[in-house]
Amino acid sequence: MAADHYRGAWPSFAETVWCKDSTREGREIFSKGRRRGLDYGMAIHMERLLIFEHDAQAARSAARIAESAALQVRIVESVESFLSALREEHPACILIDLSMSGTDGLDIIRLLANRGCEARVILTSGADPRVLDAAARVATARGLQVIGHLTKPFSSTGLSWMLRQVGGALPAADDTYEPGAHPTLELAPSILRQAIENCEFSLAYQPQVSCRDGQLAGFEALARWRHPVDGVIVPDRFIPAIERAGLMPEFTARIAGQALSWFRVNILSPPRVLADSMAQNAPSLSINISARNLAQPDFPETMTGLCERHDVDPSRVVLELTETSALDDPVLSLELLTRLRVQGFQLSIDDFGAGYSSMQQLARLPFSEIKVDRAFVATALQSATSRSVVKSIVELGRSLGLRSTAEGVEDEATLQFLDFVGCDLVQGYFIAHPMSGEKLADWLNSAPEWPWRAWETRRS
Repeated sequence: MAADHYRGAWPSFAETVWCKDSTREGREIFSKGRRRGLDYGMAIHMERLLIFEHDAQAARSAARIAESAALQVRIVESVESFLSALREEHPACILIDLSMSGTDGLDIIRLLANRGCEARVILTSGADPRVLDAAARVATARGLQVIGHLTKPFSSTGLSWMLRQVGGALPAADDTYEPGAHPTLELAPSILRQAIENCEFSLAYQPQVSCRDGQLAGFEALARWRHPVDGVIVPDRFIPAIERAGLMPEFTARIAGQALSWFRVNILSPPRVLADSMAQNAPSLSINISARNLAQPDFPETMTGLCERHDVDPSRVVLELTETSALDDPVLSLELLTRLRVQGFQLSIDDFGAGYSSMQQLARLPFSEIKVDRAFVATALQSATSRSVVKSIVELGRSLGLRSTAEGVEDEATLQFLDFVGCDLVQGYFIAHPMSGEKLADWLNSAPEWPWRAWETRRS
């Protein structure tokens, strides 16, 4: 690495951006992060973003947005520098411009795939949005973890949401995640089994509301893991590891039992102080399940038994299934999902539009809800293609008699668009961040201050 290109190693303090850019502005960004780190005495691990971008202005804009998400940033402009950064720094996320001098993003996509890259990938381009969409599909098909794509000039909203998915990100409204996650802890089966048995996994709950009238409609239970020694470990790491270890049955049973217990005590039998918030509707509880659960012939009985134990009617429970293309036994999966519906559970196909097999599975499996992939929702205001996809998914769901839910709603304009196209439910940071059960009680008490209520008032 040439000494005149960089100004030191990756710093270990928060909100630092390390730019290859040698301009005064680039130096100021670097110095700003350094001052903050020294001022606050921070010496913590932060995730790293590698930006491969030929447009210096776009690169600096992305760096500023990443700074607000508490990521360290490195900007490179050549293939050689890019390869060097991959070898030496192991970034958690890579932002790639499709149009680069001397190469293109598809070459980089192939290179990353050949190297078995596990970093999350964000694609950007000033080209036709359909070209960008196609490139993202190529990257996904080659096994890369594409968390989004943005048409230039991109807004801070879309990129901010994508960067929050990276392990070092800091959702501002909740302390469920915080810096300090250990990125190299080997998630061996013995460690995972011990974590399940010791109840190290907790839950955060994200509210869902009606697009039509803003009423509270439900909560999604989201698994979190704060390792007693190594700190926060993000779901994108521990969920695949649990699946590989064959521990999904135990994990799902433990998480579902925890969620149902909370739901019974706090929502179905709310304390007097929360009774008014619960009185006008009957909120549901969404629990994520894996395709691996559908390899268990007794999975419906397990879920029914948990509902009976916690006195929760299965009709109030939505089971969200991801990765439908990974169903190992299509016949058994169909049988088990049908039995779950017969027993009263609702079924949601999660992240619809993100995979090749979604349409086929939607047609053959008995879903009751369709969840729009958040990548389309987050870019709806900037991309005509994303708006068309969201509108088509909502209309498809309506024609099939399915409820539609959109994830990743971060501002009022996106909420207005979703209401306009007829989406039923929404969730996202504009509504509320995922919260612990204790913080959710405070949130429910603040009903008059909910941010979307101002729009609902103007709308009516």
